[in-house]
Amino acid sequence: MKSLWKLIAITLAIGFFACACAAPVTAPLSSARALSDVQRIYKNATLVVMGKCMQAHINSDGDTCYDLCIEEVIAGTAEVGDVIHCTQGTMKDGETYLLYLAEGEDAYHTEDMPHYNLLSDEPLLVSENGTVAFSGMQLSLSEIRSDMERMNAVVTAPASTYYYKALENLIDAADEIFIGRVKSVPEIQDMAFRAQKDGTIVENTLPAAIAQVEAYGVLKGALNYGDVVKLVYSPAMSANIVDATTLQALSYGEQNAPALEEEAVYLFFLTQSPDAKQDYRFSINPMQGYVRVDQEDRVQVSYVNRALLGYKTLDSLVEAIRAFMES
Repeated sequence: MKSLWKLIAITLAIGFFACACAAPVTAPLSSARALSDVQRIYKNATLVVMGKCMQAHINSDGDTCYDLCIEEVIAGTAEVGDVIHCTQGTMKDGETYLLYLAEGEDAYHTEDMPHYNLLSDEPLLVSENGTVAFSGMQLSLSEIRSDMERMNAVVTAPASTYYYKALENLIDAADEIFIGRVKSVPEIQDMAFRAQKDGTIVENTLPAAIAQVEAYGVLKGALNYGDVVKLVYSPAMSANIVDATTLQALSYGEQNAPALEEEAVYLFFLTQSPDAKQDYRFSINPMQGYVRVDQEDRVQVSYVNRALLGYKTLDSLVEAIRAFMES
């Protein structure tokens, strides 16, 4: 009998320790799911900040509005000290929140503050120990920051790259047109990219470099003299160019893409990143994103750039661009 009771005790003890060892295993899985939800929200956000709630008030529509002072910009374009306006969730004066935001349709209210839509179900209150509650889990800010850095290391690229045969179409498609000098072109190496089309995210690796370009004369866009932009330089992207009119794939190869050289001056036709959190620019396409300007102010137009064929000097090309933009 004693042997039996001893066997039962041993069995119960083994069961107890097995449960004790097994219990924590489920926590990382829940944490991983919560972090996956955070990643999804991050990808859709245009701005991620830490903001302190300054006050709540009722706007003209009868909604409770919160004014938040930005204490830290984690991703996106904003400045510390900016005040933003949010009408979702419940916040308390003096509390700090982690906010994943998308630009609201109504950009400015009568308070002259930027308006944003909150992407999480509720504002994420930052606790004193540096954690936030999300999907029933406590996630550390350091863990969230590390995950953001990992995702931001993947460059978000335009889903489609188009080729334009007419100058006016090239001008319309460009977010920025300016004369600039290439300050640096690092060695091309494999770089991770992601693109989203029709709700599907595709990730791949292409040889590329992030060039630094200093703007001089701006014809289109909000750049100022002396601004430095980060240009994604990837001749390999020529493999996916399609004709903007016919939507047929073009056969221009990577070897036909004009080179980008340090200290050279170009007229650039660029688009902004589709991800507002990333401060990158892209060429309209590798064949038409830039045209070199020599010391005599002549433009060196490659035969693969049909939109600019016939223009010999920078002055004539700039005059044509301005005429199209003013018409």
